[in-house]
Amino acid sequence: MTPEEQKRRFAWQCRRGLLEVDVVVNGYLDEHFLNDTAENRERFGRLLACPDPDLFEWFTGRSLPDDPDMAAYVTHILKLLDRAQPG
Repeated sequence: MTPEEQKRRFAWQCRRGLLEVDVVVNGYLDEHFLNDTAENRERFGRLLACPDPDLFEWFTGRSLPDDPDMAAYVTHILKLLDRAQPG
């Protein structure tokens, strides 16, 4: 699957129930997804599989994922979007 095809598929998955989550996932998808690494594009798919309450906690800086790889990726996204860093 090409990155453009991935982006189209992920666009549907980015429709979330919480505004704070929507802003981050859609901002990353629209502004950075295609220019990021293949590994990070794969991580984005894993991130979208996480529950909205967890994403909310991570994106608002209340906590980070237990998985160090995912924690680094969340921090990466927030830096790209110039948001306050967790922790």
